[in-house]
Amino acid sequence: MSRKRTGRLLAALVFSTALVSLPAGQSAASEAEQCTWQRTEWELPAGTEIGSVEGYDGSRYAVGVTGQRPLLGGNIVDPRGTLWDDGTVVLRAGDRFPQFRDVNSAGIVVGSTIADDGFIGVTIDHDGTPTALPADPEWTGYSAWAINNAGDIAGWAHIGTQTNLVVWPGDAPGTYRETAAPELSSRFLVDIDEQGRVIVQTDSGAGGGFVVGPDGRWHGLAPAGEADFATPQAIRDGRIVGSSDNAVAEWDAQGTLIDTIGDGAISARAIGGSGTIAGTAFVSGSTARVVLWRDGVLVDQPIPNQFALTGLSDDERTIVGSEARIPSHYRCS
Repeated sequence: MSRKRTGRLLAALVFSTALVSLPAGQSAASEAEQCTWQRTEWELPAGTEIGSVEGYDGSRYAVGVTGQRPLLGGNIVDPRGTLWDDGTVVLRAGDRFPQFRDVNSAGIVVGSTIADDGFIGVTIDHDGTPTALPADPEWTGYSAWAINNAGDIAGWAHIGTQTNLVVWPGDAPGTYRETAAPELSSRFLVDIDEQGRVIVQTDSGAGGGFVVGPDGRWHGLAPAGEADFATPQAIRDGRIVGSSDNAVAEWDAQGTLIDTIGDGAISARAIGGSGTIAGTAFVSGSTARVVLWRDGVLVDQPIPNQFALTGLSDDERTIVGSEARIPSHYRCS
């Protein structure tokens, strides 16, 4: 589930603590969705001070990184993978490896570690034990980046200078599907939906983003307006959201642009189980905040403070991320 994932080429956005008004014409929609959002700080492992959330299953499990606050700069000191269950620490890695990238509703954690002087993709037990995913002996390295609730795992395999997309299907343990990727100067695996579709971010010169179907076909995402690239952030049941041309954008499973949201929208970050989109928008001048859209209409601004958004729960009543570098969630009550 998605990641996904902070630490996935996404800078944490800083949001004003000032209270602001809804844009004109939006107050009725918000009032219809009245909700009291309560913040809960997550538990941090002993000896740690800060953290970030990288992946969220949409219900209870989340993975990220925890460590100490730096004296200077923004990097976490002694960063180690961490698994939470509804905000309670289940596991913190004993070292910098294995890295934790994503987790599904069964609590299966995927990531990467080092073996034989190279990276390998792994699943990670709740006691911290990594298990290597099946691999082709010709691969010079491979990694796992995303997992869905069906158990499908998506990642990359390297053969010399070639990088291929790999999916390890949950319904066929011990097997994998390998798909050649286009020649790209950069690539970042963002998310996988329950049907096994994968979204990939790339450089703007290559169009910015792709969706790859279970048949292995790569579809570029059509940019919006005057833009020449599009950036995907989440996929659910073939519905893709992200940003393009200074607006929130939505695409279908073939990469066709089907909708945009303007009015200060910055980017979509997650899709809830009933179709609500969570993302960020300028709601009053230069003030950017976490917001929720439904059917293209802004329906709520749930978080008044600084918050780096990672995910929205399946029931759309919990928003997960970090506030002031402390993993947290806001829950509707």
